Amino acid sequence: MFKRTASGYSEGSVFASLFRSRGVQMGKSAILKKIHNAAKNYQRYLAGKTFMYVYEGKSIEVVFKNSSFLHLTGVNTKLRAKEFYKHAKTKNGLKVQEFFFDKNHPYDLAEKKTDHLEDLYRITNMEVLITEDVVTFTANYKIGITDLQFILLCGENRDKHGKLIDDCFVPYSFRIEEIGNEKFGELYEVDFIFCKQTNAAKYEIISYKGDKEIDIIPEEIRLKISDDLV
Repeated sequence: MFKRTASGYSEGSVFASLFRSRGVQMGKSAILKKIHNAAKNYQRYLAGKTFMYVYEGKSIEVVFKNSSFLHLTGVNTKLRAKEFYKHAKTKNGLKVQEFFFDKNHPYDLAEKKTDHLEDLYRITNMEVLITEDVVTFTANYKIGITDLQFILLCGENRDKHGKLIDDCFVPYSFRIEEIGNEKFGELYEVDFIFCKQTNAAKYEIISYKGDKEIDIIPEEIRLKISDDLV
């Protein structure tokens, strides 16, 4: 016999397992929709672009590659990272059968990440904070960019063989949590964010400007910016 409680079937019953499975499948369809919407925004605002964050008299540059998108979603897949992104940004391109959850990619975490991933682009055009040398339970990251609600964790820009490409950073992980100094160390206010197509020689757009004037930027950083802006 199956045991039924006042609130439904017990945890160990077959029916309870079926209900949980059905709930995950329904949730998976919702996650698929959120991944698609996030991929469209990633394509529109981020893919193929590099952003330079200026703070504390120094700068970091973050390259948004097509292959980075998968690692921000919280799901696992047998598709290659670029193939996953190509499917995700295409209407009816990504199928629920093409991604899954596991120990390192739990359903609850993917659900939380994809709730916010559509808004990731906002950290390239609004007031944000930078934290350096972030240590988590699973990895160490050189840079974190946060709006205090979520944080984009970035690491070195390396090719598929692990060879360092340049001194830019690329997105490695996306976390949803309240950010504080007690957890991430020093937080630095960003003064400017500049944008360019990744293959362009210089930055041609100011996507965010704080209270400071552009002439406070050190000369070695200003050389990376179009003369029309400085």
